[in-house]
Amino acid sequence: MRFRMVMIVVVSYLLCVANGVWAQTQINIGIVVGPDFVHTKAAIWFKEAVDKALPGKYDIIVHNSGELGSETQVLQQVQVGTTQMSICTTGPIESFVPEVKALEMPFLFTSYEEADKALDGPVGQELSRRFEKAGFVALHFLDNGFRNVTNSKHPIFTPADCKGLKIRTMESPTHLAIWRAIGANPTPMAWPIFTALQQGVIDGQENPIAVIYAAKLYEAGQKYLSLTRHVYSALVFIANKPFMDRLPPGDRKVIMEAARTASLKGRAFIRDSEAKQLAELKAEGMQVVEHPDIAAFRKATKPVIDATSGETRKIVETIQKLSP
Repeated sequence: MRFRMVMIVVVSYLLCVANGVWAQTQINIGIVVGPDFVHTKAAIWFKEAVDKALPGKYDIIVHNSGELGSETQVLQQVQVGTTQMSICTTGPIESFVPEVKALEMPFLFTSYEEADKALDGPVGQELSRRFEKAGFVALHFLDNGFRNVTNSKHPIFTPADCKGLKIRTMESPTHLAIWRAIGANPTPMAWPIFTALQQGVIDGQENPIAVIYAAKLYEAGQKYLSLTRHVYSALVFIANKPFMDRLPPGDRKVIMEAARTASLKGRAFIRDSEAKQLAELKAEGMQVVEHPDIAAFRKATKPVIDATSGETRKIVETIQKLSP
């Protein structure tokens, strides 16, 4: 009798495993930056939330520091489903979802509040539909902060100070257009860029305070920082659509809520840390131009916005209407 009961338990266990009842589902999250960046932090917060809500059901692995390749490569993996999720900047997404370049327009947002209003409202909803057409699900939006320019040559006050500087940009046509309009020599390059800066392959780069701080770019010879705040650096918590569609409805709801919670926590982390990080960059010897000629930069880059058309133009106009 005892042997029979044991056999029943064993057979039941094997049937459960075969049917996936107890088998873990693996979720790989590909991130190009290191553990100190908000991308990775938000992925960890997401993992913790899912593990708490659905203990033992999902094996979430956060691959950071470019372990799975560049952002473009990771996006390709997410699109075909070999990697399930990523948290990445919108620049490289432009190749997959062209309309997302609306968020990359220069001086479109003047505050975090304006960006939140757009991305948590009609603009975020419209872009989410575009993501789904490309095989993605935009789980939520977060950000890196506003982008600023650094270089190893001299302080930057006006666009004229950028003339001839080799400025690294993301692999994004829009960012190349912005820096050509300013007068620099833009050089698209995948992250990380520390060695290229250190060896003088490029003179400078542009990124939010959080990235400049976490990457310790002052140690790569980036002596000058100018607070141009020329582009709001949105991040997207993105997933493979077929993967999300296969999830049980209850699990999908948990995962969407966990992504939202992690993203909002990420937003708070960036904004609460910015002033302290800027002070520490100054303490490390970076010379900061706090009030560059924003009007001149805005004028120089206006043609980039004027060149938008079609659906991208409509999204830009929606954002402009939402701004006070």
